[in-house]
Amino acid sequence: MLELGRAILRLEKARRELLNIDPGDKEKLLAASRKVDRLVTEYYRLKYGFKTAGTAAGR
Repeated sequence: MLELGRAILRLEKARRELLNIDPGDKEKLLAASRKVDRLVTEYYRLKYGFKTAGTAAGR
């Protein structure tokens, strides 16, 4: 449960960083967006116990 809380905190921090990026800086936006995506995936793996990284296309 502690790891889930840490994942939420990291996700919130990354989300705040994303919101503070200048909309004209596309490269920074893309990098921050990818970080948020990665952290969301980590959160769901921790919450629901997924062991492997799969893709939707592989289903």
